[in-house]
Amino acid sequence: MSAQFVFENQSLINKLILIGTTHPRDISLTDVKIPILKIYGSKDGVADEKSILENKSKLPVDARLVKIEGANHAQFGYYGFQLGDNSATISRTEQQELTLKHILNFVFN
Repeated sequence: MSAQFVFENQSLINKLILIGTTHPRDISLTDVKIPILKIYGSKDGVADEKSILENKSKLPVDARLVKIEGANHAQFGYYGFQLGDNSATISRTEQQELTLKHILNFVFN
């Protein structure tokens, strides 16, 4: 959804952060002129690394991809187990603190 919104409304957005998603899948953001951060987990079974890397070509070449080792899909939020997800090897607190660190660095630098 956010990738589609940015695609259609580039002048309204300064930066895009994608967390635990394989998007963009159906559109290309290669010509978007805003910074993009994509955070994903090495243990994510929903937005798996293979799919994320397959869709990397739909992002600008300077998009920043950050893999959090041990992170799964469910621990990016508080919505419980997701079908197809893997068990995380880091705590929810650690995963969310690392996610926040990367977001703040991206937003303020």
